[in-house]
Amino acid sequence: MIIGILALTALLLLLVACTVYYIGIGIWNGWAWLVDWIMARRRARIEAELDRKQEELREAVLRLAGALSTEAHDARRALIRESYLASGRLPEQK
Repeated sequence: MIIGILALTALLLLLVACTVYYIGIGIWNGWAWLVDWIMARRRARIEAELDRKQEELREAVLRLAGALSTEAHDARRALIRESYLASGRLPEQK
């Protein structure tokens, strides 16, 4: 009789221990999933900000390159004009 009660008690304790273990595993996995989800959202937000900034910088570089190209063209024209004025010659008519 006592052996039966001890066996049932041991079985009950084993059941409780397994339940606590699996609940703990579930909580741990849930917590890990939540942390991963938060980090993924943070990473996505940072990447979106970097993409936006990269596009802004790209537009600025292209705008400055265009401005420099225009200035270089104007400087070449002025240099050619000055060269003709200094030599006293006129450019050939085409």
